[in-house]
Amino acid sequence: MKTYTETAAAVLKNMNWPDKKVEIWRRTPVRLLDPISFSEGVDENSFDANQAVLLPFKEKSAHLHYAGSKMISGVISTQEGLPEILSPTLGVSRYPEQKDFFFPGEWADRFEAWNDSAATNSVFLNFPEGKILKQPFVLQLDSLSRNRYSAPRIFIRIGEGWEGKIFIATNGSGKEKELVNASLRVWAGEGSHSEIVEIQTLGRESRLVQNTIVRLERDSRVTHSQIQLGAAAVKGNAAFRLAGVGAELQAGGIFTSGKDQHKDLRLEQKHIAPHTSSRALYKGAVSHRGRSVFQGMIKVEHEARGTDAYLSNKNLILNKGARADAIPGLKILTDDVKCSHGSTTGKLDPSQIFYLMSRGISRSEAVKMLTEGMFQEIIIRHPELPSDWLKEQIARSLEPGEL
Repeated sequence: MKTYTETAAAVLKNMNWPDKKVEIWRRTPVRLLDPISFSEGVDENSFDANQAVLLPFKEKSAHLHYAGSKMISGVISTQEGLPEILSPTLGVSRYPEQKDFFFPGEWADRFEAWNDSAATNSVFLNFPEGKILKQPFVLQLDSLSRNRYSAPRIFIRIGEGWEGKIFIATNGSGKEKELVNASLRVWAGEGSHSEIVEIQTLGRESRLVQNTIVRLERDSRVTHSQIQLGAAAVKGNAAFRLAGVGAELQAGGIFTSGKDQHKDLRLEQKHIAPHTSSRALYKGAVSHRGRSVFQGMIKVEHEARGTDAYLSNKNLILNKGARADAIPGLKILTDDVKCSHGSTTGKLDPSQIFYLMSRGISRSEAVKMLTEGMFQEIIIRHPELPSDWLKEQIARSLEPGEL
């Protein structure tokens, strides 16, 4: 009998790279991700832990730092609510009823099959039932290998009634060129309240494919944030399955696309069970030949009466040559729902820039301040990260001095 990895490898051989005939890939040519040049996996002997940049969290309960398949540091407190760290095989053997979620045996495209057949690091985090984690859990994934790929595969099982916050950081030295093909699957157990933050600060030459799937069980509440600041090209797919009665989702995101960068983010709010609710707010800023694509979709299944869902995307065009596309959508298969979406794309108000300049502020600083102001609503959701540091990362991603 073939193992799951062997099955994925066999499927991979028979799949083509996605192309523009596939709707969700129509606006992002696969060549931007350049998978051919990154055919070799990470070289663990090339890692230099001194190159790693640790994110400046004010507080944390644990900080696990992986480079390739190696955990290069692990700092864990004695707080209750911390997870067991298991292999995926052991994790699924304990919870066989969730096997089809963590190992579905279906692959939407070649990147997904590639991740499952050649994961470079893979971990199963099992957060305990009925516990409250007071400080955030941090998982940092570094790829420090030039012209190679890494394929982290993270499984998170949140036990019934668990409460806490989880950060997953994908970053590099900022000097290397790499392809990160990442997969995250989260099972949010009944009555759990979790905040999950994915933050990406890869170097400007890097490429990122990121697939995230979150399943919400009965009365669970998930707040999910994406902060996408680095990499030359990003293809992100975040899918939420509201599968239990009373499940609630709050999704939010910040993305920037500076000079010659291409960010393509897709969000799906899929309501499967009755009386579930979801809210999503994504904000982007684009400058100097940068391009962003945001594809959002609310899906309501036949059984999901009483759904309450809203999706919003706001984009800021900072100068000529930049482009932002917004494609929100609805697919509703039942009555008795309240669903809507909205999208705006525009430039900064010249009168606001003029006002700040009349107070002695330079034009570039005025633009920077107004751009930060647009993101403030989401920045304040993450007090664990210094806001000055986060604002500096945003400004750097948009080519400081050219704003």
